[in-house]
Amino acid sequence: MVLVFGMDTNCKRLKVLLFLLSFIDLSPLTCATVETDGFLLFEVERYPYSTKDGQANGAQIQQSFKVPLTAEFMSQFKHVPVPHNSMGTGFYCGGGNLKTNEGSTRFMWWIHRTVDNGWSINMWGKGSETVAGVKLDSPYPTASQYMTIKELPDLDMGYQLSFFGRSGGSGMNVSFTVKYVSAKDAKILGAIPVAPVQKTDGSVLFKGDDQRGLPVGIACGFQEG
Repeated sequence: MVLVFGMDTNCKRLKVLLFLLSFIDLSPLTCATVETDGFLLFEVERYPYSTKDGQANGAQIQQSFKVPLTAEFMSQFKHVPVPHNSMGTGFYCGGGNLKTNEGSTRFMWWIHRTVDNGWSINMWGKGSETVAGVKLDSPYPTASQYMTIKELPDLDMGYQLSFFGRSGGSGMNVSFTVKYVSAKDAKILGAIPVAPVQKTDGSVLFKGDDQRGLPVGIACGFQEG
């Protein structure tokens, strides 16, 4: 099930995200090979185009990150939701904005268990882009996409913000997608960098790979809702 509705950005999660992102450029660390039952694959794409023919008319960015679903990772979901009281243990990943422009479009993704042992997921984005020399704010900054799934292999979702130059002729699509990749299909991931992940107590679960040379970054962690 997929729904789109309005919601206020969770300030606490966003503050944690911004804190983690501040360390990306300072962390030349690599995640060692570990046993996993699959991966979460995150992809950020920035596509400037001509509104006349839809063809690219600027530098396109397509950057992916992966999170291994190890036994230790799955064990971090310690608490399930308590109706009207707590969302339980959640996992978030966020980022995607240009490192050269902190105001550019960033995304947030949040997943937690449901009372029936399924998964509940939220995704939203916000920011601004410069199109044809004009700075434009995201058109729907409080719109969130919501999805529930029974198993992680069912995960495949995306969020896109589109910006159009006021004078016409140019546009920009910025998208964020997340999907599950099985361990047997992991070879397609190649050299995709591992995202850094923190536990609820702030300690490191995955140090992640060096993101200093990448145009965009991502940071992830667990949090009690």
